[in-house]
Amino acid sequence: MNKFSSNEKSVIQEQHRNCPGIFFYKSLNKLEIIGRAIPENPELIFNKLNDWLSGYLKKNDGLNISIQLEYINSSSSKYLFETLKSIESERRGGKKIVIKWLFEEDDEAMKELGEHYRNTSGLPMVIEMIF
Repeated sequence: MNKFSSNEKSVIQEQHRNCPGIFFYKSLNKLEIIGRAIPENPELIFNKLNDWLSGYLKKNDGLNISIQLEYINSSSSKYLFETLKSIESERRGGKKIVIKWLFEEDDEAMKELGEHYRNTSGLPMVIEMIF
């Protein structure tokens, strides 16, 4: 259940059974990626995300990003990692970007994946358990 009202939420990608939702909350300057990432064509979803990020960061100094995935397949994981590397490049260029990787209490695999992304991308990502 989403805790934000729909009138402040911009939908970049609708959430479906196999596709993560990608939402932007203007009043919070927050991008949220949530759900399952096992789409048939992950490049379409991540290209859409990357285009949005690039356009947004050209006009804005920073962004808060929250990633909460239930599951991600290997092809989506590859695209997400590339996205994280470009976000790190923007951060090194002076953008104020904060990323939280959220995982459920009993999901050790998602915790470890977040740690792997943090360690290999160079992003100072916060890894946080949700209950």
